[in-house]
Amino acid sequence: MFGRARILLTIAACWLATPVAAQAPATTTMAFDGTYTGVSRTFEEDSTPFRAGATWTHYCPQPSGPPRALTIVNGTAKAGKFEGSVSAQGVLVMRNSWSDYFDGRIDSQGTVRGRTTSGCSYLLTWQKVPPPTLPFDGDYIGVSRESIGWGPECPANGVPGMVTIRNSVVLGRWQGTIDPQGAVVMQNPIFSRVDAQIDPQGFLKGKYSGRACTTTFVWRKQAG
Repeated sequence: MFGRARILLTIAACWLATPVAAQAPATTTMAFDGTYTGVSRTFEEDSTPFRAGATWTHYCPQPSGPPRALTIVNGTAKAGKFEGSVSAQGVLVMRNSWSDYFDGRIDSQGTVRGRTTSGCSYLLTWQKVPPPTLPFDGDYIGVSRESIGWGPECPANGVPGMVTIRNSVVLGRWQGTIDPQGAVVMQNPIFSRVDAQIDPQGFLKGKYSGRACTTTFVWRKQAG
């Protein structure tokens, strides 16, 4: 009986002796909140055999364009399947469900630079976009993507990546322009041309028409 009590008192004493910093949750900051458009993704080749962390061109897919847009809200960061947080010093750390990780930093000009590593190493860069100023400017979150047809140009149904519009220009993986009536013409590395329209409710709806496939898209404007 007394031995058990002594053990419990010892555990309690050790817990109380733990530094306060170790018990407190990590602090977050909103100083870096915003949308960052992908600038570049570069494969970091290292052909040194049997070295820890080495990567080989034969096994690592080559980049197919800039990274997906990065958003930071209340200090929480998300880019595609990566999620993480940013510190008060601008250190950005993200992980995904496959245990891949990204470590980087945001500088005073709003540029994010860092490395993602999972056996294959890539250098990633994003640039912070200015806040919305024009009526159709904003971040449009993917709602649906539905395809009818066949062939490699006809992707599976799903949710499209975010569309960012600033100063009537589509930025990031999607590139294009928007006219004063909300008509959008844009493209990305997969779809050569998507004609779309922004309605009064803030929905961006578009269509891609290929030789063997028709794909319709829907995005919704994120509340500011």
